Amino acid sequence: MIERYPVNGSLPSEVSTAASQLLQYLRFPVFSWSWWWRRMLFFAPLAFVIAMANGNGHGELARSALQGLAVAWHVAVVSAWFVGGGALLAVLVRHARLGLAIERMLIVLAICTGFAVSELADRWSNRYHTELMCEHRGQTECPDPVKALDTSALGLFMRFGVPIGLYFAFGGGFAVVSYFKEQYSWREYQQRLERERLQLAKNEADMRLSILQAQIEPHFLFNTLASLRSLVRSEPARAEATIDALVDHLRATLPRLREGASAVQATLGRQVEICRSYLEVMRVRMGPRFTYEIEVANDLHAVPFPALMLMSLVENAIKHGVERKPGPCSIKIVARRVPADAGEVIEVSVADDGAGLREGLSSGVGLANIRSQLALRYGANATLTLQGRDGGGAVAALSIPIAATANT
Repeated sequence: MIERYPVNGSLPSEVSTAASQLLQYLRFPVFSWSWWWRRMLFFAPLAFVIAMANGNGHGELARSALQGLAVAWHVAVVSAWFVGGGALLAVLVRHARLGLAIERMLIVLAICTGFAVSELADRWSNRYHTELMCEHRGQTECPDPVKALDTSALGLFMRFGVPIGLYFAFGGGFAVVSYFKEQYSWREYQQRLERERLQLAKNEADMRLSILQAQIEPHFLFNTLASLRSLVRSEPARAEATIDALVDHLRATLPRLREGASAVQATLGRQVEICRSYLEVMRVRMGPRFTYEIEVANDLHAVPFPALMLMSLVENAIKHGVERKPGPCSIKIVARRVPADAGEVIEVSVADDGAGLREGLSSGVGLANIRSQLALRYGANATLTLQGRDGGGAVAALSIPIAATANT
């Protein structure tokens, strides 16, 4: 459906058909008041010249300036209606703000009505002119211009074909074409603006998520290095295992971070490997008190999956769940296909048995960024939920349409 737009303002340059400063009326919506009176000012000199030429010719022939002025006035009325009458009817239709289908039909009808009235006005003017000439010549009977019509092919073409062509060019035929073209251009313009707006919002959300990841990495590295410092003296073997796990994590993570905007093309398998290396570092660092488990079927590894989201949920589980609870803790990542109304979805959950939910945790910056990413990429078809678990802990779950992930 074409979005309706105000008809009293000027058009964007991408929609306007004005090719030069001379045709300024084309900068406004076709069949708007601003378009009509500017168009009349543009064509008025032409109507005036035609009227004066006819009046001057009759005045000289009849040797009567008064009759010349009368003829000029008749021709001026006919010419003014010719260039603006049908368009005026179309303006009234468009400003009635009817349904689009009805408006289109009535605008075409208005232009056709304008031509019909123009033909009647032309006959009225010709009859008046003919009667004046007969009076000047002293003729008692004056021929009817309609009955005297040449019925040959050339005569009919000159009587009807030429006026129809001129009316199409100057009376409103081209304006109808511009009217339909303008609505198509407006729709294309609005769609392009919407695409640019969505792309800008997506880029901003990507940037916010990248900033969040940049904040996550130093927090993780500082804590790991601080642990290493104490482990080097007390447990050298565990310190060595921590360093090995940290190197594996950096090898899995740094190339992905360098991808920048293209990281949004990541797969679930890549994201799981990053999380696995991260959790392995945490397992070695924390020792026996922390364990993790990952259940992701092999056929899901190649499924496209937004970058950084899963890692953010895992880091949240560590930071707000595991690290805040003394004693043994664990994290479990599970991914599975689930039937849905619009097709299959992939559900990925991160569950921990840590400290549990606290007030305000579900509305944090990280989760807000993830929700923003999901809304931009999948609309209402993707969700993020965060719930507490019976017995303590929390579970965060992402649900994304599998068919849509190919377009992310």
